[in-house]
Amino acid sequence: MNRSKFLISTKDLDQEVVYEFHDLAPEELDIKCGRSITVGNINATVSLQKSAIGIGVDFRVVFHGEYICMRCLIGFADNYDSALHLDYVEGDDPYLHIENVELNPHDADRVYYRGPLIDLSLGMREAVLLALPITPVCKDECRGLCPECGTNWNLKSCKCKVDKAGIFTPQSKTAKK
Repeated sequence: MNRSKFLISTKDLDQEVVYEFHDLAPEELDIKCGRSITVGNINATVSLQKSAIGIGVDFRVVFHGEYICMRCLIGFADNYDSALHLDYVEGDDPYLHIENVELNPHDADRVYYRGPLIDLSLGMREAVLLALPITPVCKDECRGLCPECGTNWNLKSCKCKVDKAGIFTPQSKTAKK
């Protein structure tokens, strides 16, 4: 994997600089998709500006995702436009070798680096991963599958008696008795 196109010099950064990346394959950002999720090509705009603590970097990623609904197991797609801000700070991570760390709110937004280059792929990857749903659902009102017979309740009803909801049946949407 060639990450050299994501390495940006910090030496001559006197004013805001904007980089655009088009049609990045997920693999270029080390994003591995499984059977239930597919991420399409990614477009990113990255803005860098010196700040009091280092370099402030704003990431905006736009991409298409395809999923399998966790309730009804039907495929669906969605478009994402995600933003993320990170502060790149030169030096060693002060928490790197500490076992139990209590982070401050701003610590999660910091990336520590050494040398004259920063790697923008880390922030682009994080912006994509933070935008992806943890439990993809095709629609909020998805009724899921009958746990007894497997009928997709979005398409038709069944005569099964279901007393309690499971992973594929939302609590408020169990079959009518």
